[in-house]
Amino acid sequence: ALVSTQSTGNFFVLVDRQICRNKADSYFKKNSSNYTRLKMDIKDIDIFAIPEIASYGKVCVACKHLCGAATDLALVSASRADRKPTNVAIALCCHHLCNWEMYCGKEHFYRYFSPEQFYVLTALSSWATCFKIEELRTADQGFIDNQVIGFLDNPDAFVQATGYLELDRTFKWHIGRCAKMLLNDGRAAFMKKYGFRLQFTQYVDVVISPENVALFCCNY
Repeated sequence: ALVSTQSTGNFFVLVDRQICRNKADSYFKKNSSNYTRLKMDIKDIDIFAIPEIASYGKVCVACKHLCGAATDLALVSASRADRKPTNVAIALCCHHLCNWEMYCGKEHFYRYFSPEQFYVLTALSSWATCFKIEELRTADQGFIDNQVIGFLDNPDAFVQATGYLELDRTFKWHIGRCAKMLLNDGRAAFMKKYGFRLQFTQYVDVVISPENVALFCCNY
């Protein structure tokens, strides 16, 4: 939508990992939209090495449903901005697909947890999307915090018992949300290291989508 309606004075770089049908491209061309489409893995892209980007004063990186590790790869690419004014807007999702090797928040995470605990958190995060929100109730945050700490203190026991934990679904949902926040905290620390100010925002009600948190960053 942005490509077709906001083309004047802007240049858009569309990145696809897989070949798509490109049905929209004919419409973009018809409307003289200023864009290019790259077919490549996001881990290989250097946004600021794209020739057309150099002539623009500001860069905006916008991503929707960049699942798991793909979000970390996008943040790493955006962090190379150096002095180029850059904004980042990413709708975060699928934390259970995060990968330790690609996770950008390792340095911050190591201050508190181990790689083994990282995978406990990714598993816990799936609980945030497993239940109908309208069936849940208010939960005691202190109990939730203690449960998460207990899982992290004994990751081996968690891995063995994760499918059999007799916890109320409300507590599981809140624990899942907490796990997502901890993973996002490492990402936030990574972007701050490169001079970005940031904010997490719930952009829709959780009843509409349990994946309702977006990360906004700005380095100017």
